[in-house]
Amino acid sequence: MTTASPMVRKRRLGQELKRLRETANLKGAEASKSLGWSASKLSRIEAGRSAPTPADVTRLLDLYGVDAPERREKLEKLTREARKKGWWQLYSDIPYSTYIGLEAEAKAILTYETVVPGLFQTSRYAEAINRATGPGLSDEALEQRHDVRMQRQQLLEQAQPVEVRAVLDESALCRQVGGREVMHEQLAHLLELAARPNVLLQVIPFTHGAHPGTLVGPFVILRFAHPEDPDVVYVEANTDPYVSDSQRYEVLFDNLRANAVSTPQTLAMIKNRMKEL
Repeated sequence: MTTASPMVRKRRLGQELKRLRETANLKGAEASKSLGWSASKLSRIEAGRSAPTPADVTRLLDLYGVDAPERREKLEKLTREARKKGWWQLYSDIPYSTYIGLEAEAKAILTYETVVPGLFQTSRYAEAINRATGPGLSDEALEQRHDVRMQRQQLLEQAQPVEVRAVLDESALCRQVGGREVMHEQLAHLLELAARPNVLLQVIPFTHGAHPGTLVGPFVILRFAHPEDPDVVYVEANTDPYVSDSQRYEVLFDNLRANAVSTPQTLAMIKNRMKEL
C-alpha cells in the first residue's frame, strides 16, 4: 500500500491546470475550443474527475504559455502519478472507490458515525455489516468489499499512521451487528484502538438527547499534508457525497465533540456495554 494516491494527484493536477488557464485569461469554453475539445472534457480534468494524458497536458501548457522547464516537468510528473492505478482499483465492484483514493493520502480523518467506522471494524463486524447493507449482492462482491475494508485499515498501521478523531453516537455501541459475540469482540477492539496516540474516540450518549448530527447524519472530513490539497468532506446521505464547504462541517464536528463525553468516560461506556453483552 502506498500513501501516494493517484486520486489526490488527479485533483491537484486539475486545480493547477485551472489556475494556469485563469492566469492566461482564458475561459473554459475558449480553451476547449482552441484545442478542439468538448467543454465537458476540460471541465472533468479541472474538477479532478478525469486524468489527462501527457499529450493533453502538453497541449494545455502550450496554450497557457507555460515555458519554464521546471514548471512543465513538475506538471508532467504529476500527470504520470495521476494516471497510475491505486490498489483499490484492482477490485471491480467498489462503489466508493473515489473516497478510498482520497482517504489513502489523508493525514487526518474526522468522522461522525452511527455505526463503527470502517477503519475500526473487526473482520467479523465488517462481514456482518456488508451483508446487512448489501442485500442481493453476490458472495464475490461481498468478499471484495470485505477485503477492501480490511486493506484500508493499513492506514492505521503504516510508519506514519493517519490521525483519526471519531465521534460515535451511542447507537454504534448498542446495535448488535453480527450478534452478541461479534459485538463484544468489536467493542474490545475499540478499546485497543483508543489506546493509540493517533486515535481519539468519543461517544455521544443517548441521555444527551438530540444533537447536531441527528439530522445531518454521518460524515467524514479528510485533511491532507500538502498545502495544495484542500480538505474534502464526504456526506454519504447526499446525492453528490462530496461537499466543498468544509468549514461548515468542521464547525459541526467541533459541536459534536462538545456534545460527546470525554475519552475516559467513553472507554467506561464501552466497558459497561461489554459487560451487558
